[in-house]
Amino acid sequence: MNDEIIEKDLDLEAQIKDHIAYFPLAGASEISGFRSPDSYVFIFFEKAGGRHSVDFVDYEEEDNQVHVSFPGQIHSWKTKAEAKGHKLILSKRFIETKLCNMKFLSLLYNKFPVINIPIEVSRKLSLEFQLMKGELDAEFVNSDVISFRTKIIVSFIKSVIEELEEQELTVTKRHPIILKFMELVEINFTESKSVFFYAEKLAVTPNYLNVLTKKTLGVTAKELIDAHVVLEAKRLLKGSDESIKQIAYNLGFYTIGSFSSYIS
Repeated sequence: MNDEIIEKDLDLEAQIKDHIAYFPLAGASEISGFRSPDSYVFIFFEKAGGRHSVDFVDYEEEDNQVHVSFPGQIHSWKTKAEAKGHKLILSKRFIETKLCNMKFLSLLYNKFPVINIPIEVSRKLSLEFQLMKGELDAEFVNSDVISFRTKIIVSFIKSVIEELEEQELTVTKRHPIILKFMELVEINFTESKSVFFYAEKLAVTPNYLNVLTKKTLGVTAKELIDAHVVLEAKRLLKGSDESIKQIAYNLGFYTIGSFSSYIS
């Protein structure tokens, strides 16, 4: 049992706009309906127990896990007292300018919010986080070294994700059209919820896109679009202070009635 408790300051973490922040984790923690800040968060549990909900899907917290949080996701967790680990927060700017060559923004990564880390990789991650903490605690912080260590940490996590892709997404990887379709939905879902819109951008027929999506992902193209819109609606309804009218407008609906009908 770990008697050390490190309190979380979620308001402080939400204010991080640039580059990199690190926080050690220890002890029990519980929260419900927390909306992720406009940044990417990596939590590495060396020891853990409890439950973590990501966008309304529950996951067990276990030893040697990495939990990845994307901007805007809704999280609830109940972490037990024995928890010990590390939290790394990276700004969008850092991801887009320093890690763009890693293709980290791939939508596939959002399919692995909780990653079981092999023991050998877990040991390497633990060492890298300790080295990063040492650099940040130094009297003179070298930003280049911090950036370098961050890239190493993300690279280790990325390697595990890529193995998961090979195991679970081999069919999807054979169809670049599906990957591009998912990317287009992420970018354009507030503008259009029409299969024709995306098929035109992909230079295929709506019927072909539907058939390919059904064969690859088990849902039709329209079902994929609708699921994305509904998920974003749930995120905003649960994690923002905006009115239903404003949320509906932000998602491309001009009346509350049409919005309610769509998500019901």
